[in-house]
Amino acid sequence: MVLASTSASTVSTIPIFLLGAMGLFVRSDLDFGQTQLGIAVSAFWLTMALGGISGGRVSQRLGATISVRWGVSISIATLLAIACAPSWPVLVALMGVAGLADALTQPAVDLALFDAVPVDKLGLAFGIKQTALPGAALVAGIGVPLLASTVGWRWGFVFGALVGVPALIAMPHLAHRKSSASRKADGSHARLRGIVVFAIAFGLAMIAVSATGAFYVESAIAGGSSADAAGLFLAAGSICGIAGRFLFAWRLGDVRQPLVATSVIMTVGGLGLLGFALVQPGWPLFLVTLIAIGAGWGWNGLLTFAVVSAFPGAPARASGYIVLGAATGGILGPVTFGILVQHAGFPVAWVAASLCFFAAASLLVVISRAASRRASVTTLQAT
Repeated sequence: MVLASTSASTVSTIPIFLLGAMGLFVRSDLDFGQTQLGIAVSAFWLTMALGGISGGRVSQRLGATISVRWGVSISIATLLAIACAPSWPVLVALMGVAGLADALTQPAVDLALFDAVPVDKLGLAFGIKQTALPGAALVAGIGVPLLASTVGWRWGFVFGALVGVPALIAMPHLAHRKSSASRKADGSHARLRGIVVFAIAFGLAMIAVSATGAFYVESAIAGGSSADAAGLFLAAGSICGIAGRFLFAWRLGDVRQPLVATSVIMTVGGLGLLGFALVQPGWPLFLVTLIAIGAGWGWNGLLTFAVVSAFPGAPARASGYIVLGAATGGILGPVTFGILVQHAGFPVAWVAASLCFFAAASLLVVISRAASRRASVTTLQAT
């Protein structure tokens, strides 16, 4: 079950990483520039953002099994279609379709885990599932360019489509697990406000994450590192991000206040981004990179688990709002960071990115305290 969910999550997110890793090959073949490449990447994030809430509602209505299979099937078909894309406009349109497929798949995968995994194992399950994003980045960044340089970039997207096959084969039929208490609460305006605040926190953190993924290498080179060293540092940081998502969700998923734990991890990630503005190239930058990306990319599984657990009657719907927040952050992060770099330099841009992490961490603490107060009032009323 967890393998199928991880496969589904990976194949739905891998198009954007494949395009980023093989952008030089794709641009050369289809004859377009860097600006057009940016538009193609933005098409994925934009449709993902627009479809996030609707994807959660569809998943909640159709159920996890059907939604995952539909989402994965669309992702596979889109990857194969991109492998045959004859022009840039077709590529942009297909990346938009890929973003919509991701908007359906991610909430459905979260719902599938919530329905199939015992409550005491949910933290571990979400930790494994959330390794899909840095895992996709690592595979695309290291393995796929080798394939693109030998047999062509189109075969890279064919290979990416194969990642989703285990999800189609292994995804079981699931019945939705829903408590009567959560049914009564799901439709309330207060709970909707809670989901929105979670989405805002997620989006703020994703601004920092997406900016790091887009500009880390260029920033390291500008600071005096070689291109090879910067690439290796990013690969090492991605491995730490994978390990962080797994370990944080596993070891901290059952703590009393997971939101506070997540806020601490985000704060460490923000301090790491501040380090990018201060440290020298070489070992100091390498060590800061491990901390910044290990924590800065490691909080996702724990926070997703906390959100789904907070809304047990509508986990897919809650996840849809999270998809919206994440995609919005993915759109805003590289754009705002690039503007700051152009007008103020990398140090100022890294400070701004770190502030996004600190703001997200503060929001989570506020949410946690508000939930504790509501729980105390409910306990007093019951007694």
